[in-house]
Amino acid sequence: MDDITYYRPIVGKRYLDELQDEAFRRSALYGDSLTEAAIRLPVREALALPSDIPVIDWKREELSLSGTWRMRECEPADPGHPAPATGWFGRKAKDSPGLIEGWHKPGFDRGEWREVTVPSTVQKALTMLGELADPHWNANMLDELEEFGEPKETPLWFRRTRAERMDWWFARTFEVPDGWRGRRLTLRFDGLDYSGTVYLNGQSLGHHKGMFGGPYLDVTNSLRFGEPNELVVRIDQAPQSWNGLLKGSPSFGWHYGHLISLGIWKDVWLRAEPDLSLSDAYVVTRSIADGEAKLLVEYGLESRLPAFAKAVVHGEIRLEGSEEAEPALRFRNEVELASGTNKFRTDIGLPDPELWWPIGYGDPALYRLSLQVSLEPGRPIDGESVVFGVRTLEMAPHPGAAEETEYRWQFIVNGIPMFVKGANWCWPDPMLEREEAKYERLLELARRANVQMLRAWGGGIVEDDVFYRLCDEKGIMVYQEFPLCWGPMDAPFTDLGVIDRQVTLSVKRLRSHPSLVMWGGGNENGPHGGADEGLFLVGRRCRQLDPSRPFHRTDPWGGSAHNWNVYHGGEPLDAATLAMPSVFYGEFGIPSSVNLSSCARYLPTEDLSSWPPTEESRGWLAHSHQFSLKDVIKVMRYGAYGPIRSLEDYILYSQTAQGDSIRFTADRQRSQAGVGATGFWYYKFTDLFPGHSWAVVDFYGTPKLSYYRAMQACRPQAAFATAAKLNGWLEGETFEAELYAANDTRETLGNVSVTAVMYGSKLNVLWSKRYAGLELKANETRGMGKIAFPLPSAAEISPFLLAVELRSTDGTPLSDQWYWFNAQPKNEELLDFEKNHVHNGNEYPGEEAKKAFGLYGSLGDAPMRRLPETRLEWSVEREGDEGAIIVRNAGDVPAVRVTVEGFPDDWDCYLADNDFGLRPNEARRIPFLARSGDSLGELTVGAWNAPASGGGGPRIDGEQAGGRPR
Repeated sequence: MDDITYYRPIVGKRYLDELQDEAFRRSALYGDSLTEAAIRLPVREALALPSDIPVIDWKREELSLSGTWRMRECEPADPGHPAPATGWFGRKAKDSPGLIEGWHKPGFDRGEWREVTVPSTVQKALTMLGELADPHWNANMLDELEEFGEPKETPLWFRRTRAERMDWWFARTFEVPDGWRGRRLTLRFDGLDYSGTVYLNGQSLGHHKGMFGGPYLDVTNSLRFGEPNELVVRIDQAPQSWNGLLKGSPSFGWHYGHLISLGIWKDVWLRAEPDLSLSDAYVVTRSIADGEAKLLVEYGLESRLPAFAKAVVHGEIRLEGSEEAEPALRFRNEVELASGTNKFRTDIGLPDPELWWPIGYGDPALYRLSLQVSLEPGRPIDGESVVFGVRTLEMAPHPGAAEETEYRWQFIVNGIPMFVKGANWCWPDPMLEREEAKYERLLELARRANVQMLRAWGGGIVEDDVFYRLCDEKGIMVYQEFPLCWGPMDAPFTDLGVIDRQVTLSVKRLRSHPSLVMWGGGNENGPHGGADEGLFLVGRRCRQLDPSRPFHRTDPWGGSAHNWNVYHGGEPLDAATLAMPSVFYGEFGIPSSVNLSSCARYLPTEDLSSWPPTEESRGWLAHSHQFSLKDVIKVMRYGAYGPIRSLEDYILYSQTAQGDSIRFTADRQRSQAGVGATGFWYYKFTDLFPGHSWAVVDFYGTPKLSYYRAMQACRPQAAFATAAKLNGWLEGETFEAELYAANDTRETLGNVSVTAVMYGSKLNVLWSKRYAGLELKANETRGMGKIAFPLPSAAEISPFLLAVELRSTDGTPLSDQWYWFNAQPKNEELLDFEKNHVHNGNEYPGEEAKKAFGLYGSLGDAPMRRLPETRLEWSVEREGDEGAIIVRNAGDVPAVRVTVEGFPDDWDCYLADNDFGLRPNEARRIPFLARSGDSLGELTVGAWNAPASGGGGPRIDGEQAGGRPR
């Protein structure tokens, strides 16, 4: 596929993309000889001939072996590191009790084994059986690690639990359909976590490593007909460390809770194979021009015929979801086959294509390619289908890109350069539950929050098929990193064979998804200290198997940045961000608490009413991402909007600070669109465990207030401002900010206005400016000019606010942002305390923690909470599942931070906006979606300068507020 690429060479210039590709082409590195041999097979051209034969929906002959299994644990054959010696000295290997007793043999009495459901993880099964205390509740996991975690000399969260130190045996019986006699039969595992041995009817079929597919085993001669067959799988104890393994890292005890998954986490199949089978269908859009998309289709044909043969492959392309009677593009390839693997490619012209567009740029149209192969006319033997999108992807260098050391960072989709507004994604469940409803909930929240791209973070997993299907359907682009984290992964510490096989399977599985736009070698692997074999091999395979997309060795790398001087380093948000400019921001943000309703799902009531937490607050510690009070204290330095004296104070201020941190960097990046920056992924969108974390949507699928601030910062059409600092503005100093308007769509935005208004501490207007009759071209970000205003007396700017609005011709707000300055009333004692706790000193043991809570709790002012009051009126319109909350500011001053609370957390309930500002006498309609049976009786609406009201509160337009349907 040398003729497929994602970048255009530039004469006389070479970027990191070219250097990588040249190194990959020169290299002979591989990990698995069979994988390397298969990739080296030639791909033959097949002419696409006309066809009028419909391709039916092909169903392969498969027997699901998922369902009810039996499970039992035993001491592992080898208890850990270092590896046992096999000679005359050293530590001797320990035999597995299961093998000694013959657990793998047919007929073994498994009556005492637990009955479990596969797919699942061991921990999920034990929790369902009541044998493992819910790892998500209170201090259960902390208790387990303290009492039983090993080795004891290891820090608490890096020990392994009892379940993780055991081997786990799974067994089930099944019968083979009698009609499959004489057929070639294969046993196929979609996912074993992380390693284990498979036995069939007492015979070992070999050992497997890697959780993202396999093993695939020929069991033709191992099966019995007319009597039960017994399948046994021994899952090895969990590894001690994630380093060098393609396995998510947070569950090992960093950044979240602790739960090292292991088990049969995906489906198991027995398949009757045809003599000629189709595989690895792959579709690439070469170009789109003159009303036609030129597609490249590649596929494999595996022949088990004893001699050369001729076959016909029929293909059909149609819009996904279209009716059978609707037109479809049909073609055929006439091919000659040798025994073994044959690879073919064919060029297809698709007239008048509907394109796949990311969020904000159009609809994500999808097509389905269906293939069937026949040896005789009218008698298909095998078939395969794949969903794809017609879209081109090109990467171009940003202005000023450094040759040879930086990647091309400008994403160009269907010819349109895009400024990417995105977020990091973490897989949703440590017990590897793949609940489609949860994926739907999270990805729909992402779509509604204008998240154009998700970085499937390299501490997580290679995501599931349902994730990619939903991203395809919703127009969400994905950068998929392989789970190699904090390396580098240099052999001999890495099993290159496992990496080779797992990466190859993953790339082939996902490469036709239009949402997938980039591959990555992992997270924060940094400069390699040796040959960098592991990451290099990942890149080589990605570029060989999928040359239509870029591969980035790691992130940050080649021009991107992760800013952890903020939060981890304790540096100020504004100064630390401005000191780290980047063409693409890969990670930035701060953590926050979840909502009180979510806290109650993992902490007991008494913990919710006690503030501040102490080092004896075990539930708090167990649900903090660094398992200590420093998590909370480090956040308070960014959220000191007033005294923090309760959990409710902390929730509100931490979520406010999190939203502020995302917006500050997002605005700064967006202001440089087209001249020095091409996008960002804030850290992060989702959570793996319940608790205090960087996510804007918590483990239970409930948005925080910061979710809405991130949504506002990512609107495709927006006006916004950037300033050099948030606090410390002084009387007589000239306040300076830059004003911008952006139109990240394919359509011209005409006759709009941008208004900027500065308000003082009494919410009096200090300065204002309006730009009317504007036209923003498609994909344009425009600097509107500088705000320069001499600040009045200190009493008038403690705090002061800036409201920036983009409105359409009829006055409808397209976006608004309310910024606050001098909003944190830190005294000198607190400022000195914070200066003494930065970077390595950013820890709070014992009395230091008590002092910190005391300082933040004794703040004497809350500037944003003593603004002049106004009054809100609100009502609800509702018809069926849809409706709107109408809020009006009935006062003479702006309503600052209007907040809707009590909206249902149910997974099919969505609120279109929250945490916004209203000018005097302005009304805002906030659409929502909620099942007609969901009560809205708990709704309250308030602002930081307006009392909250619920049912029976103020009226608007004669309607009773509080959620009554009209």
